[in-house]
Amino acid sequence: MKITEIKLIELRCALAEPVRNSFGQRTERRHLFVEILTDKGISGIGETWTNFPVWAVDERKITLRHLRDIFIGKDPLNRNSIWEEIDRKILKAELIQYGAKGPVYQALSGVDIALWDILGKAYGVPVYQLLGGAVRGSVEAYASGISAGDCKRRVPECLGRGFRAFKVKIGFGEESDGNALRAVRADIGQFKLYADANQKWKNAKEAATQMRALSEFGVGFFEEPVGAAQIEDYRALSEAGIAPVAAGENLYSRREFLHFLNGGLLDVVQPDATKCGGITEAWAVCEDAKLYGVKTALHMFGTAIGLAASLQIMFASSQAHSMEYDVLDNVMMTHLPAKTFYSLENGDFVVAREMPGIGIELDGAFLERYGV
Repeated sequence: MKITEIKLIELRCALAEPVRNSFGQRTERRHLFVEILTDKGISGIGETWTNFPVWAVDERKITLRHLRDIFIGKDPLNRNSIWEEIDRKILKAELIQYGAKGPVYQALSGVDIALWDILGKAYGVPVYQLLGGAVRGSVEAYASGISAGDCKRRVPECLGRGFRAFKVKIGFGEESDGNALRAVRADIGQFKLYADANQKWKNAKEAATQMRALSEFGVGFFEEPVGAAQIEDYRALSEAGIAPVAAGENLYSRREFLHFLNGGLLDVVQPDATKCGGITEAWAVCEDAKLYGVKTALHMFGTAIGLAASLQIMFASSQAHSMEYDVLDNVMMTHLPAKTFYSLENGDFVVAREMPGIGIELDGAFLERYGV
């Protein structure tokens, strides 16, 4: 089998309400998918993360077009050989001069997910079987995207759908954050509550102050309290032991995660398969986390393609903590797929049907409507 083409699929839709977090907002959903075609008629689909900045899709397109020649003519079933060439030519050579590893890893993530999709389809099995098989029948979902401005509406909706875990966006000031967590805690009772600061606090001292003030609401973990690269601040927060800390969505390759795992700096590690290097790197992080006894909760705030790929990993991982689910009005999550291997039932993801590859079929009419 040989790769014959790398096809890029861009989708875009306006948002009725902006998606806000502590550093900015989005007024539209704009996503880019990577489809790999082969001479045997088997194709694979993958997602590359493009939420921020606004030019992210354009940047990924340029990157993938320049990387295209590495893949054309290669055997898609031999991922190891392909990754060795990428590591030698790009990650250890040109990337050093470029200095922007994020966009490159994000672009490669889409390719890697598509290669795993082809591998599963070629052998007629789900990706989780290729990873060693499912070790659990369900994965708890947590409702994500909730903010102070819409928690009064979103939380009752999510409770009605069976969610038992909720994550609230914070980082808007102590009073606003406290009011939001207080309101959500009042609605959810003893269910799980998490808080995402999106790297808002400038150092460990500020983060510790804010975390202590908000801990009264029984926060199960604080996500990204400081900048992703501020490893010494994470060390200080770990030593302070105020509350569990989660992070990882803005780390790239298992090498970066190992710095945090080696130091025991995280209670929950959160690789994003559409950012960190695809299923290959996200799975490696999960396996490393097992060695250190750290739970994994894959980050996912994109589309149903990224969610399907992430759940393949989570069903196969013994360290699975919970799986993020965007509960905002996201047609890219709810209407993009015609069929998925998973379903969301009473707050848990379960395997609904056996499907090869990453386990998703896309709705052609949806692609026509939102395709650019």
